[in-house]
Parts: sequence; C-alpha cells; structure tokens
Amino acid sequence: MKTVFFSTANKHKVLELSKILSKEGIKVRQIKVEMQEPDLSSIEEVAEIKAKQAFAAIRKPVIAEDTGVYFSAYRNFPGHLAKRVYLGLGFKGLLALVKAAKNRKAFFKSVICFTKDGKRFHPFSGKLGGVLLSRVVKLQKDRLPYEKIFRPKGFKQALAELSIEEKNRVSHRAIAARKFAAWAKKNL
Repeated sequence: MKTVFFSTANKHKVLELSKILSKEGIKVRQIKVEMQEPDLSSIEEVAEIKAKQAFAAIRKPVIAEDTGVYFSAYRNFPGHLAKRVYLGLGFKGLLALVKAAKNRKAFFKSVICFTKDGKRFHPFSGKLGGVLLSRVVKLQKDRLPYEKIFRPKGFKQALAELSIEEKNRVSHRAIAARKFAAWAKKNL
C-alpha cells in the first residue's frame, strides 16, 4: 500500500480521504504543518501553496486541500474565503445572507493538490451543487459549519445529516479524491 501524507489539522477531511483512498491502495497519514494561508484568488492557488509549504516541512510526497463554498446569489461569495467569513459572521450572519437571497443555489468545490518533489504540483478538483437552507441543522454535530446549512442536489437532508459513507459517494472532496486516486495508480 502506498502512503501519502496529508497536511491538515482537520480530522473530518482526514477521515473522508482515508476511507476513499484506502479502497484504492493508498494509505493517508495526517501531518500537521504550521502553514500560512495567503489571500489568493482561487482555491487551486491556495491548495498549491499549502502543498508547497507542507513539502518544504517534511520533504515527502504530500497532499494539501482547500475547499470553498460558493453562493450563486452573491457572485460566488464567500468562495475560498468561506472559513474566514464563517469565523467573522457565524451562523447568524450567514443565515441573514441566505434569507435575503432569492436564489439559494450554491456549490462546494474542493481541490486536492499533490506534490512528490515540491516542484511539480498536480491539482484535482471536485464540485457538489445544491441549495442553502434557511436554518442550521445538526448544530451540535461535529461537522464543518457550511455542511449544516447546505442540502446537496438530489437529497432531502443537509450534508451534515448524511453519514460519512453517503457523503463520500457524492461530495466535492470525494470526487477530487477519486480523481487523485486514478492519477496516482498510473503515476506513483
């Protein structure tokens, strides 16, 4: 089984990727590297910078990931700034934005960026469409905040209400992980 290091402090992301990649013969080992998350224009750029910083710290094949949430009514805001916006507004502020919008369509996008040598970077992306909810579901559940106000297309439940197995069949991160796994089979 091949081993890939995953630079993140987020246990949810590690669990999701581990379940998907282990089925493809790839073991995920979490590392926590102190990283700067610069203000860049896209999650692709942020994921690459994170991968570059992680490789510099451990000098081993590593993946880094970044996820954005894009509200159609607000020209795809907050996008790659989703974490910062949530920390600034909280659920109260986010729900005010949702309730004020006529269009509640939104999507998640994740980019996994792999580097083996710190020079060449391989990005893999996934997208999940759906709608924003006007209330928070599963507030106490230990899941990412936006998952509690987002219902994926084709589902009656919020993303936070899905089991990890259900989520890994459709999620943005799972799509990106499967793309990485297909590439890794041929290139690692």
